[in-house]
Amino acid sequence: MLTDRHSSPRHRWLRAIASGTLAAALMAATLFAPPSSGQAEPSPWRAVAGTDPAPFTAADANTQDTLNELKATLPAGWQSRLAEVKAAAPSVPSEWTEIRDEAIDPSDYVCTSTALRDWLADRIADVDPGVLATLSELGVLDYPAFDALLFETSATPQFFGRDGEFSKVIKENMLDLRRFWDIRSHDIQLVAMHGAMLQDRDRLIRLVAFLFEVDEATAAQLADQITELLASDPDLEKGLNPLFTFNAFAFTGEGDPDPVFSSLPDKIIMGDGIMEGMRALGLRPVAPQAILAHEFGHHIQFEGDLFDSPLTGPEATRRTELMADAFSTYFLAHPRGQAMNRNRLLAATQTFFEVGDCAFTSNNHHGTPLQRQRSAAWAADVANTVRPRGLVLPSLEFAERFDAKLPELVAPDV
Repeated sequence: MLTDRHSSPRHRWLRAIASGTLAAALMAATLFAPPSSGQAEPSPWRAVAGTDPAPFTAADANTQDTLNELKATLPAGWQSRLAEVKAAAPSVPSEWTEIRDEAIDPSDYVCTSTALRDWLADRIADVDPGVLATLSELGVLDYPAFDALLFETSATPQFFGRDGEFSKVIKENMLDLRRFWDIRSHDIQLVAMHGAMLQDRDRLIRLVAFLFEVDEATAAQLADQITELLASDPDLEKGLNPLFTFNAFAFTGEGDPDPVFSSLPDKIIMGDGIMEGMRALGLRPVAPQAILAHEFGHHIQFEGDLFDSPLTGPEATRRTELMADAFSTYFLAHPRGQAMNRNRLLAATQTFFEVGDCAFTSNNHHGTPLQRQRSAAWAADVANTVRPRGLVLPSLEFAERFDAKLPELVAPDV
């Protein structure tokens, strides 16, 4: 169970990066405020617009008119307000949204690209750079995530995948995860993130009113302009492009000083886009199971107070992400978990390989592709060799074993 220590700035930072969320603070700082010192992080649309651009610039004249109208409607100080919301909800940006942002800005690429990154980049390759830049600046890429976080609950009907194609496997696996692990998990709500919310005028108005603190009439005007912008380029699919839901994350509001977010229930939020991408790579149905179990692993870390360690910066982030990979694969491989065979486990380890990175000096480093694959393989071996067979290790004992193995898992490849 979480303790009062979660309210400390250091622990909130560790909690954030454990779920791949330090990007929230980085995004707020780089998009909406000048750097106070050192080298600024690259703008997420630098490569899109060809320079650090004037946002609200489109190639098409009609679209430019929409952008001008939208800019004129935005309230004074909207950048600061949006930055505050992002910083108050550090779980929304994740390792998956990093891939999304890399697709927008190839200058951020490190290491050899993975098939998942290439797939997403192809899906937005022909989108008007000015439109993409504006959507990024306005935070629209995260609107479905914020909608799910703020307004969706387990009391509302939930389906997973654009057409519900992942609902059965996701819901069944959540039940199995609750049964398998020894943490308090009955209060974790499993909800979906759909791009279709961008086509629902009432939901869009509700979210825009919250994000920008405007009255309903202004929110309606902004929502209509955003809708028009989303319809201006067919590749955006009016918000159904996987770019808008390329995310999955674990959330807890405990210890958050913002009363809006501290009042929210614990959640796991699964986006259509990330599951669609994994399916395109031939990793269905294993990848959705692996992703869900990874996010559940972050809740094990929340409950078990597993963020504190001697490690700092990139090494701290890497540890928490590799541990979540290990929690996931242990569950998938274990005879009392999903008992996956070798071929299915290979697909699970490939899932984590696809989201690895080599940003060794970044505080948001999640581990290289090979390190993530290696951590998953180690966990599968633990599941298959522990005796007596069928014994489920307590989560804290498994974490201790992981920490003892970590130096070997992150050792240089050569």
